[in-house]
Amino acid sequence: MAQSKILIVEDDPDQAALLDRFLSQWGYQTKIAPDGPEALEFMESFDPDLVLLDIFLPQLPGLEVLKKIRAHDKSVSVPVFIMSADDSDEIRIVGMSTGASDFIKKPIQLADLSMRIQQALELLSYRRKIHELNQRLEHDKQRLLRYFSRDIVEKILSEEISSELGGKTLEASVMFYDVRGSTTIAERIGPQKYAEFISDLFGRIMDLIFDHQGSVNELLGDGILATFGCPDPTGRDAANAVEAARAIRKLMKTYNEKYLPPELQEDGVRYGMGIATGKIFAGNIGSYQRLKYAVMGDPVNTAARIQDLTKEKNVDLLIDEATALGLDNSESLTLSGDYMLRGKKGAVKVFEVNPVTQPLSN
Repeated sequence: MAQSKILIVEDDPDQAALLDRFLSQWGYQTKIAPDGPEALEFMESFDPDLVLLDIFLPQLPGLEVLKKIRAHDKSVSVPVFIMSADDSDEIRIVGMSTGASDFIKKPIQLADLSMRIQQALELLSYRRKIHELNQRLEHDKQRLLRYFSRDIVEKILSEEISSELGGKTLEASVMFYDVRGSTTIAERIGPQKYAEFISDLFGRIMDLIFDHQGSVNELLGDGILATFGCPDPTGRDAANAVEAARAIRKLMKTYNEKYLPPELQEDGVRYGMGIATGKIFAGNIGSYQRLKYAVMGDPVNTAARIQDLTKEKNVDLLIDEATALGLDNSESLTLSGDYMLRGKKGAVKVFEVNPVTQPLSN
C-alpha cells in the first residue's frame, strides 16, 4: 500500500525537522516547504494527501496559501491543518472559514496530532472511494443513455427497474426504422464515410426517440429497433411512437436537404418505419456472466414485417390496428389494407399515417 504523503509548511527549521522526524517514523512520506511559494509548488509536484500549514509564514501568509490551495479542483478536498501558537477564537474562525480542515495549537501535542492525521486521512480515503464510485456511476449512466431515455436510466440506477436475469410481459409499441439501399450507399461513399454518415444519422434519430420517452433496443447496421413503454409503460406509448415517427419524418426531410454527404445529395436517403403494439417480453436474457436486455414477442415481428411493407407500398410509415387504437382522435389515418404478413396466421389491418410518397426504390 502506498505511503500517505504529508506536506509540512513551516518556516521554523527546528519545528519542521521535529515534525518531519515523527511523521516519517509514523510511516508517512514527507516534504518540507519553508515558505508559501514553495508550498504551492509542492502542491503540484508532491501532490500531498494532507498539509500541515503554519499560519505565519514569510513572503506569503499561511491563510493566503490556504486560499490558493482551495482554489484548485485538484486540492480542494485535501485536508489542511493550520498551525499557530495563537489559538484565539478569531484565528480559529478565520482559518476554518478560509477552508482549514483542523486547527493545531503550538506547541504541538504529537499523540493528538497523530490521531487527527489518521482520522483525516481515513475520511479522505472514504471521500476518494465515493468519488471513484460516482465516476463509475456517471460512466455507466452515460452508457445507458445511449439506449434509454433519461427518466428510464434514473429508474434503472435507482433499481426501480431490475438489472437481474429475467424480465416481464408488458404492453408496448415497437418501431422498426430502416435505411433503404444501405449496401448501395456504402459502395458509393466507402465504408469509412458510410460509418460516419450512419452514426450521425442514427444519433439524431435516437435523440428523437428519447425525446418521446422511447428506448433504443438494437442498432441493426442499417436499422433501429426502438420500443415505447418498455421497460416502463407511460399509458400513451402508441401515441409516443407515432409522434416520434413523425419527428423522424421531419428530420429526414431536413437531413436530405442539408446534411447528406455530397455523393448522396442527388438521390437522397430513403427509409421506412413500421410500428406495432401489443404484449411483449422485456428483460435480461443470457447468463449472469453476460446479460443482454432484449424484447421479444409478436409485436416485434409484426413491426418488422410492416416496415418491410413500406417499401412495397412506397410510403415511409405504416402502423398496425393496435397502434391506431392507441392514438388520439385527431390522428389522420388512412387504411392501407389487410395484409398477410410472414409469420402471421391471419390478415393484419395496416394504416398509413399522413402518408408521404417517396421515389420508388431501386
